[in-house]
Amino acid sequence: MKITVYTYSVSRYAGGLLGSMNGLYMDPVFRNTDIGIYAYKDAGIPVDLNKWVDLPVYIYSRHNIFGYSKQVREAVLGSQGNILHVHGLWRYPHAFIHTWRKKTGKPSVVSPHGMLAPYIIKRQGYIKQLIGKLLFADKSFHTVTCYHALCMKELEDIRAYGLTAPIAIIPNAIHLPILPVNSMQIDEKKHLLYLGRLHHKKGIDILITAIALINLEYPELLKEWIVDIVGWGSDRYLKKLRLIVEKYQLQEIIIFHGGLFDEEKRQIYSRADAYILASRGEGLPMTVLEAWSYSLPVIMTPYCNIPEGFETKSAIQVDNTVTSVKEGILQLFNMSDEARITMGKNGRRLVEEQFTWEVSAQKMLRLYDWLLNGGEKPEFVYFD
Repeated sequence: MKITVYTYSVSRYAGGLLGSMNGLYMDPVFRNTDIGIYAYKDAGIPVDLNKWVDLPVYIYSRHNIFGYSKQVREAVLGSQGNILHVHGLWRYPHAFIHTWRKKTGKPSVVSPHGMLAPYIIKRQGYIKQLIGKLLFADKSFHTVTCYHALCMKELEDIRAYGLTAPIAIIPNAIHLPILPVNSMQIDEKKHLLYLGRLHHKKGIDILITAIALINLEYPELLKEWIVDIVGWGSDRYLKKLRLIVEKYQLQEIIIFHGGLFDEEKRQIYSRADAYILASRGEGLPMTVLEAWSYSLPVIMTPYCNIPEGFETKSAIQVDNTVTSVKEGILQLFNMSDEARITMGKNGRRLVEEQFTWEVSAQKMLRLYDWLLNGGEKPEFVYFD
C-alpha cells in the first residue's frame, strides 16, 4: 500500500494540522506502509522538518497564494500512490483532487479538519465561493471517494454542505506525555492557559473581555491567577487583543508569550493549572487533548466538539459569549484545588482510553485497506 499525502504545510504554520498529521503518520502502526508527504515551503520548515524523522517529505515553492505549482502537481501525479489523502481545504491541494481522479482513477480521502464548520463558511463565505470558482474546488468536492471527519459534529457539517460520499469518523489524538510524580507548582500564582493560533474563531477576545469583567467585579480572585496566552497569528488580531488588555489595564494579569514549541511548549503546559478554549468553531482541537494529557481541567465551548469532556466531568462547559465564559472562569476559580485536580485526572483518563494515536492510526489504516480492497465496511464509516 502506498499513500500519497498532500497538504499545504507540514510546519508550525499548519497550526493544529501539524500535530494531527505528524501524530497519525509517525505512529508505529504505519511503520510498514509506504507514505510520501507533499507540501510547500514556509518559514517553519527549517525548524520543523526534523519532526518527520524517516518519513519522506517533499517540499515545493508555491506560485501563488492558493498554492498552485506545476512541480508539485507533476510530483503528486507521478508518486505512484494507491490513495491520495488531502489534509485541509480551500487551497490548491483541495482543488487538485479532481485532477487526481481524472488522471489516475484512484481513490481519494479528504480531511477538512473543521474547515467546513458553519462558522468558518459563514465568516468567509464570499472567499470560499471565489476559491470554488477560481480553482474549480467545488468540482473536487464531489469527486472525493471518502471524507474523514474528526467527530460526529464534523460529519454533520460535511453533510450540511451537500456532500454525499462516505464519511469515516476518526478523532484526533495525542501521544501521552510522562508526567512527573510530584507535579506541584512552585509558582505562587495559578496559571490559566490559552495555547493555540491567535485567530478570531478561537475566542481569545472573549476570554480577555471576560477576565476584564472579573477584574472589575471580583478583583480579589484575580490576585491568585495569571492568564498565559501562547500562540502566533496575524499582527492585526494580536494588536486588537493587546488593545483590549490595555483598555482594561490587565497587563499584570494577562501575559502574551508568542509562539512556544517543543520543550518550551511542554514547560508551559506543565506550569499551567487549567486550560481554556472559548472557541467559536473547531474540528477537534488538539490543544484540548494536550491539556488533558497534562491532567489540566479545561473550560471549553460545545463548538470544540468533544462532548466526552463534559460527560466525564473533565471540562466546564461555556458558550462563546463574554457572560458565559466569565461564569465558567469564576466556577473554575472558586473550585478547590482538589476539585480542579480531580477534573484534570478525569481528562487524562479520557485521553488514555479514547484519544491515543495508536487507536486512530489503526482506524485510518483500516479505512485505506477498505477503500483499496473492499470487504466489510468499517464500523466507523457512515453512508448517510
